[in-house]
Amino acid sequence: MKWELLVPLLAILIIGMPHGASDILIARRLYSQGWFKLFSFVIGYFVLAIIVLITWHFYPIFSLSVFLLISALHFGLLDTLANQTTDYKVLRAFIYGATPILIPITFHTSEVNEIFRLLIFDESDLAYQLDFLFPFWLIGVIVVFAKNSRKTERELLEIIVLAILLALLPPLWGFAFYFCFVHSVRHFLNLSKILNEIGKFDIFAMLLTVAATFMLILAATFLLTGEKIEDDLLRVTFIGLAALTVPHMLLVDFYPKIKGINFLIRLRRYFPTR
Repeated sequence: MKWELLVPLLAILIIGMPHGASDILIARRLYSQGWFKLFSFVIGYFVLAIIVLITWHFYPIFSLSVFLLISALHFGLLDTLANQTTDYKVLRAFIYGATPILIPITFHTSEVNEIFRLLIFDESDLAYQLDFLFPFWLIGVIVVFAKNSRKTERELLEIIVLAILLALLPPLWGFAFYFCFVHSVRHFLNLSKILNEIGKFDIFAMLLTVAATFMLILAATFLLTGEKIEDDLLRVTFIGLAALTVPHMLLVDFYPKIKGINFLIRLRRYFPTR
């Protein structure tokens, strides 16, 4: 197995995946008064993931395209959460979240296209079809951050530094760096503001979730019959990530906003600070 593929994939699995496993901690507080509701949440979570996997099997190009779109939105909503007093908030979030997707596509088109081909089991040129989006991203960065220059200086600096790193690093390494050390770390920091106390059972539940996910991905990798195990691991990792992103995003980004309440404000009702 090629180490240049193995290292970033293992980083995504071992460092990045646990940030999604923390969903069980949120669920335990939201449904603390009844095990049946918590059990129903877990079942519903995995049913949604299975639906994504089935959809990916029959419509891989559509599924990958939707995954890229919702990932950009999810990344941006979290990474711009600290600054909500600006104009074009949704557009600003989408531009930020699109950075770790569009920059590798633009500067490493052929390598990203090979990854896309593995994910959709087809000789498609999807990455070449998407690289036209870069000028629109650049215009969006200029417009949004010029409009909010004083309020978004830190975010603009983050985007510039991140874009440079993503342009210089191989695509898998660049995404692993962002996913593990920017997105996941920020997610845990946000949770730490509202989870004022984490018990032993919380740690056990999260570790169990991480272990189960990791074992399922490894099992699926070895059950595939591809010519290269690193290709199978890449497929399982990213398709599995897509399957888990949908319920994770619904919980973290959209469910609290059905009633028009910000994610952190809503969760603080369940996690009172001292």
